[in-house]
Parts: sequence; C-alpha cells; structure tokens
Amino acid sequence: MLAPHPMNTRRTEPSASSATSRANLRPASPLLAAVSDPPRIAVYREPQAPPSVVSLDDLDGGPGGTVDPGVLIEALSTQAYVLAREQGGRIPQTVFRELVENLIHASFSGVVITILDGGNTVRVSDRGPGIPDKQAALRPGFTSADGLAKRYIRGVGSGFTVVKDILDGLGGSLEIEDNLGQGTVITVRVPPLRETPLAPAVRPAYNLPERQLKTLLLTVELAPVGPTRIAQELGVSASTAYRDFVFLEQAGLVVSEPSGHRSVTEAGLAFLSAVL
Repeated sequence: MLAPHPMNTRRTEPSASSATSRANLRPASPLLAAVSDPPRIAVYREPQAPPSVVSLDDLDGGPGGTVDPGVLIEALSTQAYVLAREQGGRIPQTVFRELVENLIHASFSGVVITILDGGNTVRVSDRGPGIPDKQAALRPGFTSADGLAKRYIRGVGSGFTVVKDILDGLGGSLEIEDNLGQGTVITVRVPPLRETPLAPAVRPAYNLPERQLKTLLLTVELAPVGPTRIAQELGVSASTAYRDFVFLEQAGLVVSEPSGHRSVTEAGLAFLSAVL
C-alpha cells in the first residue's frame, strides 16, 4: 500500500467547524483562483453511519491566494487512493488520477470525493460547468482542455477512455451524471474480490468399528508398526490385529511396507481429521 502523501492530512468527523485554518502555498499558477472551499474526501466506513471527512492541509491558498494545480492533483489523487485501499478497495491509482485531473476543467470548485462499499465505489462531484455531452466525453479525442490546462494534464481527450478501459478489465463501471444545480458527478465501481472458502472436510461415508479406529490411531502414533504390537496394545490376538490391518489397507487408510509393518496414508489422516 502506498504511504500517505507527504502533505499533512487531518481526519475529522463532519461538523460545521471542520474547515480549520490551513497554511498558505505560494502561487505557482494563475490557473486556479482562491480556493475558499478546498476539496474534501468523505469515507463511509460503516453502513448507515456518517462518514469521516479527510481535510488536506496546505491546499488553501488563503485570501487572494492560488494553489498550484500539479500539487493539488497529486495530493488529492494519492490521498483518495490510499484511503480507498485502506478499506480494501480494488480501484487502481491511475483511475483516481484521471478523475482528479478532470476536475481541472471545473477549477476544483466544490469538489467532494466520496469513498463507499469498502473502497470499491468512488464518487467524484464538483460544482463546475458540467459535461453537456456525456457520451462524447467517453470517446477518445473529445476534450475541453485549453492550453493552460494542458500544462498539467494530457489534454488529448483520453482520460475517461482510459478509466473506462481499466474498469471494464476489472468488471467495473463508469457513470457520468449532472450534479444537483450545477456541476458533474462521476461514479466508478468495481466488484469486490470474492473470498473462496476452504472446502469442508469430506466426512467418510462409513464409520470404522471402535477396534479398527483404535488400530488406526495407534498406527499414527507407533508407525511403522506390525500386528503383534497392535495386539499387545489392544489386548487382542495377533490374528485379529492382522485382519484389522487388512481391512484398513483395503480401505486405503494404511499401507503395508516390505517389512510387513504398516503406516497411515494421507487418506487415513484425512479420515481421522474428519471423524475426530
């Protein structure tokens, strides 16, 4: 898992006081105006519980300040990816970066990244100009990036295409919708990995008589062992112990060595594991 971005992060529960003061960054580009409402990441860790909100420090340029887009893209995409991975999410980091780069068109206005379903659903919303032709946005070559934006993104109209191709390979999906009032909501989903339970031990279709079961247990303990020793341990005749060995051998639970002594087979061990 990637380590958190070197920028400081702070996690808070949602409240009216969650927007605290942040240190200023020197303006590095005129692309972004003052960021009075820095991007936020909301992580829903439990169903029917309020999210925890992660505030990225040092992203607020302060009154009249600006924020370098390259710094913002790197910090936001990396931190969102790390938080999703912490929840067990499978969405690759490339998807996060492509989605965050798209926010440059909206000047990062009112951005909220929401992480749900154990990190396997991510919703990115903004209050920017929106995407009028959503089908065109999914086709290579369509872009609204101007010359300034292209300094920070590819700007060749391939971002959503890359995202869709990656998600298709993971059995996921991409949705583009209008936000309430203004802006865009982009939702990406991938199915969680299915845990394959261990196959339960198969219980034998038959039960051994008590004496033969004891013979099998003693064979595990004393192997390699012959009928005479088993007869002594169980207080039976050597011929009885021999007949029990023959039965166990025919059942595939023990194997006879050239010396006439027996050892337990893998099938015999599995039988004991199932019945004990």
